[in-house]
Amino acid sequence: MSQLRKIRYRLFAWRPFRKLTPSEEPIDVVIPIISKDLHILPLCLEGVRHCVEHPIKQIYIVAPKQDDIISFCQQYDLCFVDEKSLFGLSPKDLKLKIRFADGREADRSGWLFQQLVKLSGKIGTCRHFLCIDADHVLIRPHVFLTAEGKTVFYMSYEQHQPYYDNIQRLIPGLPLASLSYVDHKMLFDKEQLRNLHKTLEQQHGSSSWTDVIIDSYDRSYIAGFSEFELYGNFVKEKIHRPWLQKRLPYKRLADYPTLQRKWSRTRWSLTFPDYMRQNKS
Repeated sequence: MSQLRKIRYRLFAWRPFRKLTPSEEPIDVVIPIISKDLHILPLCLEGVRHCVEHPIKQIYIVAPKQDDIISFCQQYDLCFVDEKSLFGLSPKDLKLKIRFADGREADRSGWLFQQLVKLSGKIGTCRHFLCIDADHVLIRPHVFLTAEGKTVFYMSYEQHQPYYDNIQRLIPGLPLASLSYVDHKMLFDKEQLRNLHKTLEQQHGSSSWTDVIIDSYDRSYIAGFSEFELYGNFVKEKIHRPWLQKRLPYKRLADYPTLQRKWSRTRWSLTFPDYMRQNKS
């Protein structure tokens, strides 16, 4: 990340913002997971139920059909969606392998599949749906759709050039924001997604927007595509807000009221990445 980008984000994050009036339109919530996410998902759900400033019609869990996941959904009153039902294939069918110079391989099929799930617009009955990562915990109120109908995007300081190179291959000339849309959560509009699908298919002469994205992936990078960067930059009418997020190791895990009390004065959200799970003590 460049020093200029850090400065730009800090100036953006700490300036005063006008209060947003949330839309009263109901939204759905969509969370793609696998079994290892179940231990942290209850905190994510508490954050959604306490801090999303919109009526929530239903919360959908998109996952492989496994007994532990189905039982969890029943326990927490969530709607289970079998991931295979969305595209008629499973993540492993993507066969997305990244090969490193030393001969090692990394399978990124599941990672890309969950991004295609978010972009599909196939889940739920509401026009707008919030996608949030299972390890992301909201601790301050969040507006995602204003009363005027504008989507609110929470911007981060992330910077990964392959994401932007990919966008220029997908939609050449699309203007790119000076900060990042990668912030672990995003509200999607099914009408905007239909426009995005149509744009991708027309741009590349394909009958399938999913194939366009899969084919555009640069296999020399372990992270070569971002659904958040693509969609956020594609939408024209929008409002930006800083994410003010804190990444924490698992040794800092606590119950939701404790996390909210400790961090909500300075942060709007917390993330407990799986790669930091080993830091429990």
